[in-house]
Amino acid sequence: MTLVATMLIVMIADFYVSEKRYLVWFSVAGLALAMILTWFTATDSNIFNPNGAPKEFFGDMVVADGFSFFMKAVLLGIAALVTLMSTDFVEKYLKGMFMEFFEVMFAATLGMMLMVGSRDFLAIYVGLELASISSYVLAGLLRKDAKSNEAALKYFLNGAFASAVLLFGFSLVYGASGETNLVHIVDALRAGATHPGMLSLMTVGMIFMAGGFAFKISAVPMHLWAPDAYEGAPTPIAGFFSVGPKGAAFGAILRIFMIGLGVSPLTGKWTIIWAVLATASMFVGNITALMQTSIKRMMAYSSIAQAGYLLVGVVAAGSNMTSGKGIGAVLFYVMGYALTNLGIFAVLTHLDQEGEGTTLENMKGLFHRNPFYAVTLFVCFLSLIGIPPTVGFFGKLFIFNAAVEANYIWLALVMAVNSVISVGYYYGVIKAMFLEKSDKQALSTSTGVMITVAVSFIGVMLAGILSGKVIEYTEMAARMLR
Repeated sequence: MTLVATMLIVMIADFYVSEKRYLVWFSVAGLALAMILTWFTATDSNIFNPNGAPKEFFGDMVVADGFSFFMKAVLLGIAALVTLMSTDFVEKYLKGMFMEFFEVMFAATLGMMLMVGSRDFLAIYVGLELASISSYVLAGLLRKDAKSNEAALKYFLNGAFASAVLLFGFSLVYGASGETNLVHIVDALRAGATHPGMLSLMTVGMIFMAGGFAFKISAVPMHLWAPDAYEGAPTPIAGFFSVGPKGAAFGAILRIFMIGLGVSPLTGKWTIIWAVLATASMFVGNITALMQTSIKRMMAYSSIAQAGYLLVGVVAAGSNMTSGKGIGAVLFYVMGYALTNLGIFAVLTHLDQEGEGTTLENMKGLFHRNPFYAVTLFVCFLSLIGIPPTVGFFGKLFIFNAAVEANYIWLALVMAVNSVISVGYYYGVIKAMFLEKSDKQALSTSTGVMITVAVSFIGVMLAGILSGKVIEYTEMAARMLR
């Protein structure tokens, strides 16, 4: 409700306030207030009590539990950081629709928050479509840029197809079970476990759902939209796409497959499906990224590989439902990946707004032009590779351990091999920044970008150093998934 109020106030005030930057800072304050209220609501309502029941709303369609509160806090943090790093970029390239950029992004965030807090197909789909339609608009905001138009069109056409596939999967599961509520679906599935027709229909529906969500997380084979969408979209929005919708989709995946299809005859089937997609995503994403010269395209393929790592956690969660380690590892990784990627895209946003571009050529000599940016990128790339003591190392370690405990040792080894492969393309950027020279002058500073980069740098290191405490919170939130 705080996010909705912030968005509506900004929309109305936009007509009367001439200095738009005041509205940007008001928006950041509103997002920060929403994060604070999320924490206090969770603690005051005893949500994190393992023996407490979650609070249900709108006919049990929306639920307030530790899982949803953690995910909402992460999504609000993502929106706040993207708002900060976008201000100068939007002022330069989107003068005619300065606040519209932020208003649409807040609408997307609202849809994502609804996704992670819903346990009914109808509410999940409404949230997903609100987030998706807003994302299509964001991708095409640079209306005079042909690449932005192409990105929006490809994202829209592929997204509409994926939404139809997902909705068809929902309809098949509903047809087999007679329910849209996840808790009731798993009860109906267990009751009809001996009915071959029901299991067959549920299996087909499950496959369609996996295909639809594979698009939302840019997993192979539904990944082809990502490189063009990332490259053509405004740079801060590409950063938003890489962590926001992906994190929300993983929240929905965990709730649907762990609750709706949880301990049931289908558990073994959907874990195998996600294991295959995880393997393909890791190899395709990392190997293709080795051949990229555009940093945004490279990060798009990196995002595909990262989806594979996260899917390993989903598989581990489905194979060992009692421990909660798989879900906790996914939550930890989503948070760490958001901190890491937004730091990278903040620097790319500044380079783009200075008219320099975001190719490998533009990264040459960055250490001599802006040491803080170069060092932050270096730390963030180490985190994506999985080098201690960064948050990325511990994120991969927790997922690796969860996979081993779930007896998916081969999948853990695939993950380790792909982490080594990823060194190749990240090293290329690091080499250009530190070891190659450039005739360009020192890079200017941008307040919003500097704040985002500083938060990313501190978060990547601090969350890694304090990973033991953080994973306790994520596993606690995982056990609250209802």
